[in-house]
Amino acid sequence: MKKYRSKQCKPFSLIEILIVLVIISILFALLMPSLYKAKVYAKYVRWYTYNRSCSNDPNCIINFNFQGTGDTFSQPPPNDVLINSAAGADVDGFSPQFYNGYLKNKNGGPHNLEWVRAGRFGEFKWALRFNGSDTYVVIPTTNAIDFTPADSFTILCWVKFDRLKFGDTIFSKSLWGIPMDSEAQYDMYYNPFSGEDGNGSFDVDVFKTCGTWFSNQVDFEKAGWVHFALRYKSTGVDENGQLTGEVSAFINGKSLGPYIDTTNDNPRTGTATGFEGCIKYQVPLILGGAGCKRKYYDRRTYKDGDESLENQWSIHWNFQGLMDEFLLYKRALTDKEIKGFYDMGKE
Repeated sequence: MKKYRSKQCKPFSLIEILIVLVIISILFALLMPSLYKAKVYAKYVRWYTYNRSCSNDPNCIINFNFQGTGDTFSQPPPNDVLINSAAGADVDGFSPQFYNGYLKNKNGGPHNLEWVRAGRFGEFKWALRFNGSDTYVVIPTTNAIDFTPADSFTILCWVKFDRLKFGDTIFSKSLWGIPMDSEAQYDMYYNPFSGEDGNGSFDVDVFKTCGTWFSNQVDFEKAGWVHFALRYKSTGVDENGQLTGEVSAFINGKSLGPYIDTTNDNPRTGTATGFEGCIKYQVPLILGGAGCKRKYYDRRTYKDGDESLENQWSIHWNFQGLMDEFLLYKRALTDKEIKGFYDMGKE
């Protein structure tokens, strides 16, 4: 009977092993960009689905997703308009297009805002670059967003700073003036001089309250895209019959805790002394700048006795950087909901 010997496998030589490793490394390097791109695209799709669901919330008044058009949204939004997709708002006579955002130049002429395909999800997302000089976006209709201390609301947005300069304003519905004559329904802006020790970071004006938070929460110079949220929760009336509420701010889904009340402390801050003038003059909401009183900021063009918005209101303290997504709700979102917006929106 013929006997068979099993053949022993010859071990790989060191050179053969190195060749295999080199081939694997090359294949991995070739595949990595595609894998990363697929991962970013998956996150983008998840965010987009979530953002679309927000538009059906009856409390969502404004939903700017800064989205483009065409195949894979390859073209920027058309007609220099931020389209409001919040179609399900429970407001009498509400129509989402009334709350579209219009790209503007405070000096007139071309708006100078730049659409860049470099939002939170790279090439899959558009963002809007503000130049810090004359650019802003205006939402002219006011009735559904004219909040008073009896109303709860939440504002959320993503921004990426090109600079951090005193007074740079992310959003505002305000009439800033001198410290004892400034009105605001709500705004958020950078102010490193706030607080007793001058170590504030971001200020908010909400009705008659000006609050600030310490600057050690986030290194904004290196943070890249940052998610901000401002929440006001109406809490009824106090023993004197005055309307009360709680002001909160969030960065990257995390509450900043109690604020420092700077309403009467800081002479460099146009403190919040009222809000009624914003309603009287139908002051619009703007992104990327602060609404200011013309009689203080543009004295040469101010006309005594002229009660028109154009005479009372001007734009200053312009933000420089990128913005991508802005939402406004007519209710106080929970901490968990705000964290969810951050988690869904981060790359």
